[in-house]
Amino acid sequence: MIDFTQAPLKFWLCARISFVIFQERGKTFLKKIAPRENYAVSNPGNHLRHLWKAVLLSKALALLPVSAREIIPDNSKTFSLKNQDQMIEYINQVQSSWKAGKNFHDDTPSDYLRRLASAWISEEKLLLDTHEDGSEVTTYTSADPPAEFDARKKWTNCPSVAHIYDQGSCGSCWAVAVASVVTDKICIASKGAWKDWISSWDIASCCVGGEKCGAGCDGGRPDKAFEYYVKKGIPTGGEVGSNQGCMPYEIKGCSHHMGDKGKFPNCRSYNETVVPTCVKECPNKSYKTPLNKDRHFGKRVYHVKVGDAKKELSEIGPCTMSFQIYEDFYLYKSGVYKHVTGAHIGGHVVRVLGYGTENGVGYWLCANSWNPEWGDNGLFKIIAGTNDCNCEQYFYTAEPKL
Repeated sequence: MIDFTQAPLKFWLCARISFVIFQERGKTFLKKIAPRENYAVSNPGNHLRHLWKAVLLSKALALLPVSAREIIPDNSKTFSLKNQDQMIEYINQVQSSWKAGKNFHDDTPSDYLRRLASAWISEEKLLLDTHEDGSEVTTYTSADPPAEFDARKKWTNCPSVAHIYDQGSCGSCWAVAVASVVTDKICIASKGAWKDWISSWDIASCCVGGEKCGAGCDGGRPDKAFEYYVKKGIPTGGEVGSNQGCMPYEIKGCSHHMGDKGKFPNCRSYNETVVPTCVKECPNKSYKTPLNKDRHFGKRVYHVKVGDAKKELSEIGPCTMSFQIYEDFYLYKSGVYKHVTGAHIGGHVVRVLGYGTENGVGYWLCANSWNPEWGDNGLFKIIAGTNDCNCEQYFYTAEPKL
């Protein structure tokens, strides 16, 4: 028998991965087996050899605190933007910090919207802020960072810094954010000499293994993706259709609200089914460098304390931010976002480019990965100093090895 009280988080993660892999078969199995309180999982039979993990979900979930349950989002809940007009009107009436508006069609598929928020946000800070001797991981040259900062204005010789990515219908925000930060950091460290792109598709495809890293388009952990960069290395790869690097991204984006005038197919009829698969050769056959010779490695990965984030951003470069998102975040158009209304959807990871103050409100400047049609040309500002949506708990980055 399994003692669910000993390691509920571990079993919760196993159960969620079981649902990801087996989908409806796992759900059917859970419905049949979960009510049996004394069900023994030690020998469920060959035909149920893998599916037994699904039963752990109903048992373990009840034992977890709310914050731990949010590590992997529950995509079974209904989420729709059919009533977004009313929510937009309400948000704009009750506050003036940010403006809400339409970024998606009313009938954008729920599955597409939910996959945009699939990050696993761990409560454990596995990456130390100090070395074993107690010294700080990173030493900054300035005691006082500038009052406001925008990485796009400082590192103009690195085109990746200003680029807005598109994760498409894949829950790969964790991989896209990490790859984009690594791309920026290599270019910055090389003083603009390196202008390639690090492959987010490789991270989504190969940095897998449940709670240890990720599950492709069903979410993952940015801290573990950075560790993957240090230990395994990541090849080059641009966006879908770019023909850049060894392993370009493979999932097309879709136009959110532009109708037939958008750059991509309309999200209302979007049906992308590509599944990330780890490969041993460069998918881009026109790229001449072998995959095993194309990997770029990091020296170290570290957690940036919120008190050091401004120094990190202004001196060294972008980092990732992990936070919880709610329905109202999908409606952001401009201003300094703070959660107003709507249900919790899941975890999300973005790239932080800078910080500043707008109308007396401090903010973090972030680049989203929902293409330039979303928000403020793909960017958003989120309130600083209040840990809104837990946005100031998990800043991660890495130092490249040139």
